[in-house]
Amino acid sequence: MQKWILALALAVLAGGAAAAQQTDDFGGRLLSFEESASPLSAGRGSKLSTSGEHYKHGLRSARWEWSREGAQIVLRRPIGYLAENPNPKETSVSTFVFWLYAPQAVGGELRFEFRKQGRTCARFDYGLGFTGWRGAWVAFDRDMEGTPEEGMDELVVTVRGAKRGELYLDHWIPASFQDVRHHTADFQAPFINARTNSHWLVLLKSWRRELDIAPEAAVTAEQQREMDTVLGRLQRLLLEGRKTPAMKTLRKQFADYGISRNADGTVKGKPLFFVRYAETYINLGGADMKKRLSDSRQLLRQCNDLLFQMAVRYRRSTDPAERGELAEMYLTLTRHLLDQGFAAGSGLGTLHHLGYSMRNFYTAPVLMRDVLVGAGLDGEVQRAMEWFSGVGEVKIRPEVDGIDIDAFNTSMTGRLASLLMLSDTPRKVAYLKAFSRWIDNGYKVTEGTAACFKSDGTVFHHRHHYPAYAVGGFDGAVNAVWLLNGTRFGVSPEGREVLKRALLEMRFYCNLNSFPLAMSGRHPDGEGELVPWHFGRLAEAGTSDGREAVDRELAAAYMRLVPESDPRSRRFAVQGIRPEKSPEGTRVYGYNASLSHRRGDWLVTVAGHSRYVWAAEIYQGANHYGRYLTHGSLELLGDGEPVSAFGSGFRREGWDWCHIPGTTALEIPMERLKANVLNVDTCSGYEEMLLSDESFAGGVTHRGRSGAYGLKLHEHDKYNGSLRARKSWFLFDNRVICLGSDIENDAEGGLHTTLFQNFLPSSDAPVFVDGEQVTELPCRIDRNGSVQLVDGCGNAWFVPQGKVTVRRSRQRTPHEETDAPTENDFATAWIDHGSGRVRDGRYEYMVAVHPSDAERAEYAYRSPYRVVSADRNCHAVVDLGSGTLGAAVFEPGDVENGGAVRSVSLPCLYMESRDGAELTLSVADPDLRFYEGESDERFDADGKRIERSIYSRDWIDNPSLPSALSVTLAGRWELAEPSAHCRIATSDASATTLEFTCREGATREVKLLEKR
Repeated sequence: MQKWILALALAVLAGGAAAAQQTDDFGGRLLSFEESASPLSAGRGSKLSTSGEHYKHGLRSARWEWSREGAQIVLRRPIGYLAENPNPKETSVSTFVFWLYAPQAVGGELRFEFRKQGRTCARFDYGLGFTGWRGAWVAFDRDMEGTPEEGMDELVVTVRGAKRGELYLDHWIPASFQDVRHHTADFQAPFINARTNSHWLVLLKSWRRELDIAPEAAVTAEQQREMDTVLGRLQRLLLEGRKTPAMKTLRKQFADYGISRNADGTVKGKPLFFVRYAETYINLGGADMKKRLSDSRQLLRQCNDLLFQMAVRYRRSTDPAERGELAEMYLTLTRHLLDQGFAAGSGLGTLHHLGYSMRNFYTAPVLMRDVLVGAGLDGEVQRAMEWFSGVGEVKIRPEVDGIDIDAFNTSMTGRLASLLMLSDTPRKVAYLKAFSRWIDNGYKVTEGTAACFKSDGTVFHHRHHYPAYAVGGFDGAVNAVWLLNGTRFGVSPEGREVLKRALLEMRFYCNLNSFPLAMSGRHPDGEGELVPWHFGRLAEAGTSDGREAVDRELAAAYMRLVPESDPRSRRFAVQGIRPEKSPEGTRVYGYNASLSHRRGDWLVTVAGHSRYVWAAEIYQGANHYGRYLTHGSLELLGDGEPVSAFGSGFRREGWDWCHIPGTTALEIPMERLKANVLNVDTCSGYEEMLLSDESFAGGVTHRGRSGAYGLKLHEHDKYNGSLRARKSWFLFDNRVICLGSDIENDAEGGLHTTLFQNFLPSSDAPVFVDGEQVTELPCRIDRNGSVQLVDGCGNAWFVPQGKVTVRRSRQRTPHEETDAPTENDFATAWIDHGSGRVRDGRYEYMVAVHPSDAERAEYAYRSPYRVVSADRNCHAVVDLGSGTLGAAVFEPGDVENGGAVRSVSLPCLYMESRDGAELTLSVADPDLRFYEGESDERFDADGKRIERSIYSRDWIDNPSLPSALSVTLAGRWELAEPSAHCRIATSDASATTLEFTCREGATREVKLLEKR
């Protein structure tokens, strides 16, 4: 024990040294009060000094003692307020930033007055009544009373309603630019950013709500049993699969915080910050502060993770002495965390995107509940959990369907944990019922681009289908079902079915676990994957109707995704469940403007974008070169052991972002391709999510086995608004026929439609050009006319005409996040449409996925398809083997494709096939119709579209409007069976007109009988 105390003392000194490194004052703009209280001066009834007892920056702070109401301190210096941001690329606003420490709670408030030549211009009141640290961001123009003016030269702080007291003042920034969206209201300053609806920032609003479920008279035995069951499951969930941390490591990390007690009983130690607080320093020139705070272990997440590790060790230890030591360390660090401002009612300046840092703020107390109760800290900790988790949101019945996927990911466990920490009273039961109502609402299918579950099985975040966020959300969504299963607080069968559908769709559009590149959001690194245990855990919760203890469909899906040796898989096998076969068929995801086509163990993904579905998400530090990701990409995921993005030829290092397979795009230097990420409006941050002005992007399926997809491509004017193309894909078994027409470009660079880009695992890994093996590296082959290629994964490409280039080379490109140079060997092939001005460009090619030798020979000799039309109005193809016709009709009117369809009233996609007198007809209107009419784009003086964030659009929550699509067939037909989406409008001997009700880009399929 003496050695441990010595180590703690040394760590205190080390902690002080680390904190001393964080003394940047950014040219005097940040007031740290290390040497003196200057530039503050004491007014009437006040005394100022410096102190090392409490500090938020450096090692000292200013101590203010007052002995009369109306006492004042004064800051006389230029405030630095600016009415407009001098950086036109930003929408951040001039803000006063400060921290206060109260060793004891006093009543009253502080009045802050910003003056110019003795005249008050702007002011606000800040409530007292707290202990520990409190911080605030107060925007001059939005949050203060009065009218701030440039040239303000004085700040006067006056005590109101408190005759005596003391405060410690530190980390004051009189004026700096902070993101307008992120200022957070709290108990002390409820007026800050009062109109925000951000779910991270409305903690005060939700805290003040009244629970709308009345508590019963008493807790019944059954209710008590169910609450104990949920608590026990949560504790089991938190401990399962966790490694027991070493005691030596826990002692060292704890000692690093240097926590000690002052003479007055308060605690002090290393200052702690929520990671987003590092953004405070960006406009002061401190962009690296996040890393520096992390390196010095001053971040909230690091502290919470340590508390959780202590709790895990405590729960597994059988040594009384060790458990006592762990309990003491845990309580000491918890008191320090509360003292640092992580307490109920504290806003810390900003709490935006708080959830990722707070996960273990909620979990550790659940495991250490008895220790907290014994120390009398359980109430204070529970209130802090309730505050930061925003559990007040559940108090009233939800007004809109659905919740943000981040709420499942980062709020669900915290909210449930905060309620389970309550005493077992009738109010706790009522609160848990309200929680159940809230979480169940989260599984409801939503309209427009609202979060998060969609009718087609996609999962939305950032106003787009986003698997990377979905897998995090599934953590909470699946766990909620499992935790509450079989109790009165359980998720409804309807909600469970929505979740199950979303999981099963994810395993369809991923292969085996890998996300397609176009669905990787701002992280197109090949590493994005679904999480198999989601399927297994939900399977273990039983069927939605409660009749079966295990959901066999989910269990079978899980077993396909994991090795046979997996323990959960073996448990399912004992129950007679076998792994499912790889799913097959074709599915369209209208809300994502994508199509997935599967056979055997391979997947083909086609992806586009539209005026509703953004092209790519690009951040500063993420996906700098991904502009073309959905310019009509065609990705093949079917290789590797097991199948993966990497096994199928992708490598981020050296990847040529101008040649994403399937896309029609301009080849330009990487420095020109790099995104110019802006803060375009007050609804967004630094991010780029560009929309097209075209509404045609989507697909149709036919008999669940084949499909067609069409895209009107128009790049945004921010980069190359001259690029246009009409693109289509027709998918039959292992064959994909790809057509392009009306390709236009005026910008400098070579315009290419990429066939493939494959990483070469060795320098002599071959590709085949017209049957000849090519292993030379580097080399470039240019061919005109008919060309046959086989890529490194055994896929065959047949190009009947045009100029084709195959290049094998060491590709050197910047890293998509860091811009650092990267390189690798690749084989890349494309169709060349020419350089500079292009008009009426076109292409045609077919790819056969993993064809046999016989198939390759046959397709080379005899094409398995026939192009019926490939012009501005319509692309149409007939699959000769099945006789199925597919068409992408870009302009409504008459169609002459040789099939039954003669005209359509709207741009649409259709497929038809005949079996004797029976016709199967599939149609889809790909326009999601979140609004009607012309695109809502705005234009500059030169007629170019202005970049706007999707969050600023007024249609984003609108439902997908239905459309009436009229399809006229030659001859007289009748429906083989009633249809909810189709009726016969007119019919005579020469023609039959069907009227389809279309919505959400979904396929409408009917069977028709010919009447003779």
